[in-house]
Amino acid sequence: MNRLTELFYEKYGVSLKKAAKAQGYKDGLKSLLNASRRFAIYSTQLPEEFYVALFQEIFPGFQQSQTTSIQYRIKRPWKVDEHLPKILKVERAEEIPSDEVQKTSKYQPILVPDIKSLNDLELALIEIIKNLIANDQKKFITLAILSRTFCAYYKQPIRPILRSVCPDMKLIELLQTIPSLHVQKVENDWYITIECH
Repeated sequence: MNRLTELFYEKYGVSLKKAAKAQGYKDGLKSLLNASRRFAIYSTQLPEEFYVALFQEIFPGFQQSQTTSIQYRIKRPWKVDEHLPKILKVERAEEIPSDEVQKTSKYQPILVPDIKSLNDLELALIEIIKNLIANDQKKFITLAILSRTFCAYYKQPIRPILRSVCPDMKLIELLQTIPSLHVQKVENDWYITIECH
C-alpha cells in the first residue's frame, strides 16, 4: 500500500488519503478502493495497513462488466444496523425508492373513507386483504399483518373501530362471517385468504 501511496503522490502531487476524502469517502482509502470494484484488498494485523492488488491480475478472466447490480429496499429502518446503508452505498448497491415499490402493486385497494357501520368495516377489510394477497406470493395473510396494514391505512388500530360497529365480536369472528373470505387456524396463527369460487 505504501508504494501505491508514493506513486500516487509523485503523479498527482496530493496524498491518496486526502483524495479519497475529497471524493466523499469519509472512511478513507479502503472504502474508495472497495467502491471501484477493481481491487482486491488484503488486511494485515494492523488495521490501517493493507495490501492491494488488481482483480485482473488475480483473476485474469475478470472484467468490470461482470459485476452484478445489487438493489435493495429497507422496509423497517429501525431494525437495521445504522451502518448498513453506508456499506451498501460503498458496494454501489442501488436503493429501490418506496414510490417504485408502490408502482409494482398489482391491486390498489378502494378504501372506505369513513367506517361507520359493520358493512363499511367488512368492505374495508376485504379491500385490504385483496391488496395484500395480490402483492404476496403466498396468497394468504395473517391476522397480525391485516391489523398492522389496517392501522397503516386508517391511522388507528382496528380494535376501537370494531368495538364501535360490533361490540360483541372479535376480529377473527367477524372475518369468519364474511362469505368471500376463507379463515383457517394453523398452529397458533390465523391464515386469511380470498375464497375461490
